[in-house]
Amino acid sequence: MSGTCLIISSIYDFSVDLVIQELEERNADYLRINKESLSQYAININPVKKELNISGKGINRKITKVKSIWFRQAVFLRNTPSKSLSLEEQLSRSQWSAFLRSLMLFEDSFWMNWPASTYAAESKPYQLMIASEVGFKVPETEIGNSFINSKITDSKVIVKSLDTVLLQDGGDCLFTYTSDVEPSELIKDHIGSAPLTVQHYINQKTDIRVTIIGDEIFAVKITSNGAGIDHDWRLTQRELIEYTDISLPDNLVASCRLFMKRLNLRFGAIDFIESNGEYYFIEINPTGEWGWLSNESRKIEKNIADTLSR
Repeated sequence: MSGTCLIISSIYDFSVDLVIQELEERNADYLRINKESLSQYAININPVKKELNISGKGINRKITKVKSIWFRQAVFLRNTPSKSLSLEEQLSRSQWSAFLRSLMLFEDSFWMNWPASTYAAESKPYQLMIASEVGFKVPETEIGNSFINSKITDSKVIVKSLDTVLLQDGGDCLFTYTSDVEPSELIKDHIGSAPLTVQHYINQKTDIRVTIIGDEIFAVKITSNGAGIDHDWRLTQRELIEYTDISLPDNLVASCRLFMKRLNLRFGAIDFIESNGEYYFIEINPTGEWGWLSNESRKIEKNIADTLSR
């Protein structure tokens, strides 16, 4: 099938850079559109003819055949601005977000992933429900802003945000990590302002990252000095972390494939933890990062480029 590979991305997306290098080696026709630059183009779509016209920043294209779409930036804005937005800025952001969603008119193209599926899969409660239904073990979980009468707090728990948190405080960008806490800390006066995800704490754990592209599965365990990392591994210095390829049990692989089918995803980054031989589903990110896993023997970008260009 001839046509253009359309990539909806961000300026600072290192993973996309890797895939584009692969596409260029294949002489594939592609167009990358960064969400931050949308207003710098002269751009329009014809919803009846299914045409995309775009010019500016060295581009002058009329695209009538979109072979594939890599929808990397499904959520247009997730961060809280550090300053009040003008009416013009608010209008611009909301309408460009709607414009990106309107690309669904290219419904006959190969999507990774279909936007509606991505939006659904980003809901952590929905993920956990489907995960349990396909056979994954799921830690006992409750979500809300009050756990006073909850039995989940009878033992140590972990606490994390319900959605990715990117906040700006002046010139600083703030990100939240998973924390283990004592149940006594879950007092309504402390947490009532926003809902949290609270899960049963599982000790002696090893983090597992599973990246799935179509039928291909890349699974690694994340360790430091050969051992599992007790806290959120993202808080460990990068040079102290090891990523080791592993083979997953057959039943877990089957559940992964069924999970992706239920969520209608062609790409997903799934986090598990392994403890005493048992694998527990933590979450899936339908637009997850993977560039930090790429190496000569783990060429994730090659598989993505193959998928988009074949």
